[in-house]
Amino acid sequence: MHDGKDREPLVQTVTSGRVAEDDVARAERAVRSVLAGVPGRTASARVTLTVLGEPAPPRPALAQAIVELDGRRLRAQAAARSLPEAIELMQHRLAHKASWAA
Repeated sequence: MHDGKDREPLVQTVTSGRVAEDDVARAERAVRSVLAGVPGRTASARVTLTVLGEPAPPRPALAQAIVELDGRRLRAQAAARSLPEAIELMQHRLAHKASWAA
């Protein structure tokens, strides 16, 4: 939970495949940074990070965030060649959606 004033929201993270702890921390920071800039109450935040195994498609890294903000569910996802790139794309998409929801 997050009331938008004094606490960072709890971000639940689920991983699949070879996901480094640094990428988990990066994704959680990305979601928190978006939520810090948006007024409102965050009821939940969940991140799913996936790295597909061999044979890998051209964009094997997937990042998805689902956030419940003031009763609205926002979902942003991205696929990229690397997990840091997918997380950055997901963060931008979530920020865009959160700005419309505010």
